Amino acid sequence: MGSLSYGELAGERMKLGLLLHDPEEEHDCFSDNTYNSHLYDAVGIRAAYHASYTRLDGTVVSGPSVADMVKAADPAIDKELSDKLDVTVAKMEAIKARALAGEAYDQQIAEGNAEGNATVQAAIDALIDQTKSIERAVGSLKLNAIAFEGSDSLDAPDKVFK
Repeated sequence: MGSLSYGELAGERMKLGLLLHDPEEEHDCFSDNTYNSHLYDAVGIRAAYHASYTRLDGTVVSGPSVADMVKAADPAIDKELSDKLDVTVAKMEAIKARALAGEAYDQQIAEGNAEGNATVQAAIDALIDQTKSIERAVGSLKLNAIAFEGSDSLDAPDKVFK
């Protein structure tokens, strides 16, 4: 959850394209469906944490979850992380709303598109913020330290331009 949130999605899939303003850095550049890929990655992270998935027919599949364990260890951290997962999904839904209104993801990350760039950056910021809470959740479970995948786009953006 942490590596997908931070290194892969926020970093390599989103921030890199925003730094370069390059439409070729769009995840699904041929289908113009990146907004759905990013949104449903965030939905999937939230579903994995809560061990709950709503099928297309509306039925819910659920079971024992990481959220249950975190809540038992520290209810405040569970609430914090649950809230942040919801914020991230909402920020991804804002990207989708812009796409459905006619501004494709590659246009949102384009140079000079301050509003589109800000919408994408808000989702990146939410992913980074939720990763911090994921780290706290891991700590609350008293697990061995877990190393999350990093990203040059986030950790050393100057390397992107070399």
